[in-house]
Amino acid sequence: MTDGLPELEPLQHLIAAYARPADRPRYALLFAIDQRLADIVRSTTEILIGQMRLTWWRDILTKPAAERPAGEPLVAQVNELEQAGLSLEPLVDLVDGWEVMLGDFPWQQREFDHYAQSRGCGSFAFGLSGDRELDEGQAEYARAWALWDFARHCSDKSMRDSAFERCATIVRAQAAPNFDRSGRPLAILCRLMIRDVRRGELTADLYRPASAARIIWHGITGH
Repeated sequence: MTDGLPELEPLQHLIAAYARPADRPRYALLFAIDQRLADIVRSTTEILIGQMRLTWWRDILTKPAAERPAGEPLVAQVNELEQAGLSLEPLVDLVDGWEVMLGDFPWQQREFDHYAQSRGCGSFAFGLSGDRELDEGQAEYARAWALWDFARHCSDKSMRDSAFERCATIVRAQAAPNFDRSGRPLAILCRLMIRDVRRGELTADLYRPASAARIIWHGITGH
């Protein structure tokens, strides 16, 4: 399935490779849709247009498969996984999280909370099959991950620092992340995030030999 989703970045391909074979299509779709939504937000110059494009995806994820347009590879994969019994509801939360990004900076606590809850918990819930709720520790790491990823890609220094500080506050208050084998890709993302928090700085390029080695080690051993 990953071969049919060119939106995946090399780092995402590497992380998805450590999912169980049965879980890989789900993670590939998660990463691909998240990247597609990110591209919409980055390319938006008029908020209304961006909202309309995100609404298109929200409609795709909530309408019956028979009413979805043909010819879009991601939509075809959505249909395939839904037909296999996977809930798409967490992906709707993911869209909501990205929609917060269309608002003006600087954010207050409310915007940070809304974004982290929607994008983070939506992503992690879908990664963990989409049909069960996250436990509190998993939800906290999901929120922290969303803030960390925001900080990694944000060009506004004040917002970047604020997001990373909020991420670090969450991580330092948590025990080690607890995911079963189906959550191995999420555990890898958390390990990369925890390393940045411990170092007190964001890694500029995660797709480099040192980071790849950590991903491979954790992917193999779980440690």
